[in-house]
Amino acid sequence: MLTVSTPSMMEFRILGCLQVRDGDRLIDIAADKQRTVLAVLLLRAGQTVPVHELEHQLWGDAPPGKAKNTLQAYVYRLRQTLKFDSDTALVTEPGGYRMMLPDGALDLHRFEQLTARGRAAIKAGRPDEGCAALQTALDLWRGPAFADVSATALQSDVQRLEDLRIAVAEDAAEAALVLGRQAEMVPRLENLVAAHPYRERLWALLMVALFGTGCQADALATYGRARTRLREDLGIEPGPQLRQLQRDILSGRAAGRTAGADGLWFGGTAAAPSRPKATGGGPVRPAAELPRDTSTFVGRRAELAEVCGWFSEEGAGRVGMINGPAGVGKTTLAVHAAHRLAVCFSDGQLYANLHGDGDTTPEPAEILRRWLPMLGVTALPRCGEELAALFRSALATRRVLVVLDGAAGLGHVGPLLPGAGTSAALVTGKRALTLIDGSVHLTLHAPDDEEALDLLRRTVGPERVDEELMSARTIVHLCENLPLAIRLVAARLAARPELPLKGMADQLFDEQRRLDELAFGGLTLRARIRAGYDRLLSADARRMFRVLGGWPQVDSAGVAAPVLAAHTGLTLPCVRAALNTLADVHLLWALQDGRYRMSTLVRLVAADLAPEPGDVRLLQAAGTGSPADGA
Repeated sequence: MLTVSTPSMMEFRILGCLQVRDGDRLIDIAADKQRTVLAVLLLRAGQTVPVHELEHQLWGDAPPGKAKNTLQAYVYRLRQTLKFDSDTALVTEPGGYRMMLPDGALDLHRFEQLTARGRAAIKAGRPDEGCAALQTALDLWRGPAFADVSATALQSDVQRLEDLRIAVAEDAAEAALVLGRQAEMVPRLENLVAAHPYRERLWALLMVALFGTGCQADALATYGRARTRLREDLGIEPGPQLRQLQRDILSGRAAGRTAGADGLWFGGTAAAPSRPKATGGGPVRPAAELPRDTSTFVGRRAELAEVCGWFSEEGAGRVGMINGPAGVGKTTLAVHAAHRLAVCFSDGQLYANLHGDGDTTPEPAEILRRWLPMLGVTALPRCGEELAALFRSALATRRVLVVLDGAAGLGHVGPLLPGAGTSAALVTGKRALTLIDGSVHLTLHAPDDEEALDLLRRTVGPERVDEELMSARTIVHLCENLPLAIRLVAARLAARPELPLKGMADQLFDEQRRLDELAFGGLTLRARIRAGYDRLLSADARRMFRVLGGWPQVDSAGVAAPVLAAHTGLTLPCVRAALNTLADVHLLWALQDGRYRMSTLVRLVAADLAPEPGDVRLLQAAGTGSPADGA
């Protein structure tokens, strides 16, 4: 028997993205297959996992010819990466492997221990102690279990753990109601009901909480919502306990009732109905403003894990920023991550599209006037600073995720950020807002060729793409791997099943038509790129952008600042400042040798702009540039 061990400081986390920590150091396990092996071993910690089960988790019903040898290699690499030594051991057993962990090393084990302690305290008549233990257990969750592990065979285990989490959330909510915390629990229960609409116990707890805050009509309306959902989706009526609770609320006899884990009703010490005092008019339903999650999200595993990791328990109250060029997928990643994180923000999710519609950009005060009533604040001041202060106060005791999409600058988002507390913000924009205190940042780049091709497959269909694979690769290349450009092309192809992919590739190959082809249903790549230009405050940067649209080989060899200064007559500091401004918003790439390069799609947008007064001489100078000038 071969045994290798790990330091006692090592901590394993599976309640969210898979993480391994050695003290303050996060150990990166990049390979998907190794992560899957580790996930299965951690889930069955202390048990021998047969080789055939690991093979099934890795390859399903079609393992490779040397599956056992490959699995041995994965285990060897895990041991090398994790440097097993002392209290923790990855043991090779006859026919399988076993992960031995010290007490407290796995977050799932801590969750189970805290849950048992909390339920025992409640059973012994100590609901305050039990509620605190259960809430501590729930706080260990950073998102869905194994959120970044791609093994489909783990889905049943993921669902089992999610069911366990919800059951603990129900127990914690019941204990809170017994303690008289009805007003606090209403928004949390609304959020849980929205995510799990078929759990009658959650509906019952919400009805009891609403009745306990003096909202008898809302409690009865909640029963109506539950009955409608169950009948329309499942074709069933609510169970007898839920129907009895509805009758008790109707007759005013529901005070002091809570819902037991077995679905039976028993008397508690919940407070009698009373009106909320400081919520601005009644119980607040948690906002759930996130846009619909995309069904074609592919790849981005490392980026998704990083973003979700920002908002773990250590990251409470953090501001996370995703920046990158137009069309790279910032919004898609942020919304997808926010949906995964929703379970961690029980008091709701707020969303604002800062791009605006057409030529208008929403002001922070306008957004705050929409948000504050959702948080129970109905008396709104006129002053923008007072609105922002009121917003921070409303979030101080809540756990809300604020998603700000398309931020232009710090002044645009500052009033919309939470203050101290456990709420957090996820911001997207072309510019990295590094002046936000304590913020974390991710610059998003275009995906690699295979991920980009997979995105095309998801919408157009794998058979159609694989039949014309060379044309599909040409399309992806001409779209510069930008997810938005690929989605637009894919939507056009899906709407025209008779159009060969070669025909679309030929249309994109024509630079005069390319931007026109990258449009569908009112959404255009041209407008997204143009928005970055329109938001530029520097007149010099705007003019430089227009000039570079006609500069020879700016999208291949690039151009150096001294060359631009020499040809245009502008001072070198002025040119460098303009180029750096364009690079800050990803309209240019700053190369390591001092040159600047513009992508072809951005160049086409720049070349499409009408000259403004004073441009003529500079545009003529651009025509004198040569390929050598860019070197």
